[in-house]
Amino acid sequence: MRWKTAMRSWAAPVLALALAAGVGSGAAVAGPFDGILGKGLKVAGIGFLVKQFGPGINRVINKVLFQHGVEYKGATKVVPIISVGNGAQIGAAQVQGEKTRIKKVRYVGQLELRLGRIRGKSLIPVHSITPGKKGSFSRVTGTGVTAIIDFKI
Repeated sequence: MRWKTAMRSWAAPVLALALAAGVGSGAAVAGPFDGILGKGLKVAGIGFLVKQFGPGINRVINKVLFQHGVEYKGATKVVPIISVGNGAQIGAAQVQGEKTRIKKVRYVGQLELRLGRIRGKSLIPVHSITPGKKGSFSRVTGTGVTAIIDFKI
């Protein structure tokens, strides 16, 4: 019964994220969000939806993981994640740590690097992302990523 209640509370945010990402559109047909402007709208829309529905998504992730025997000590929070390196994705990431440090996390940056058959990823909870500025990534130490939901841009 708890699972059904959790799914109902999570249905609206997931549907909104899927619609914003253009999930369900055919690969052979160019959609209205495939151009540069459309991709920018996807990024802004998904980022907005993650910030709006983050607490609800966070509760569902915690309930699902708890049902599978994984319980976190400390606080958790869902924030937008921006992935670059092997294409670009945006989505949501759940971060975990001490409550005072989690309050500072606003985004997660994911950097991907591929060298032949080897692929590396770095997940960095950050306070701010300002491209082109010195100190553009302000890392929040003492926090880590526990779950990721990505949409290809």
